Amino acid sequence: MILHKGERVYWGAPEVMYLEGTITALDEEQQRVTVLVERATPYSAHLIGSQVPFAADGIKPLLGDSPPGVTSERSTQRIPMPVLSEDEKLKRAAAVAVHERYGYALPPAQEQLLIEQVRQVIAADAQMRATILASMDEILRREL
Repeated sequence: MILHKGERVYWGAPEVMYLEGTITALDEEQQRVTVLVERATPYSAHLIGSQVPFAADGIKPLLGDSPPGVTSERSTQRIPMPVLSEDEKLKRAAAVAVHERYGYALPPAQEQLLIEQVRQVIAADAQMRATILASMDEILRREL
């Protein structure tokens, strides 16, 4: 395990579901970490201030600033995940891929063009499309 107590980490992607915070405990034997959630997408904002366990290989160190679309304000009510069309799921998956590769600093027109190009590639490959839709459905059903 290469993670450290006090390290800032994140799980997920703001285009779907995202949690960010500080590692408060490590369990090397179980390969688990506990994170104090400090920022999240609106659908997960009820978890802000909570200690959440994660598999160590499921989180990444946060490098730089938090991505856009997340909040540090805890929600007192759980907001349901949105119901997304298949096309919207593919578009969000494409956005995740573009942001993982290029970050959030591209000019908006270039970013949207890249997202659309990636969405088209995903949509044209039946196996990739099915895999991504199944993964998105699993993520959107997840109860944290």
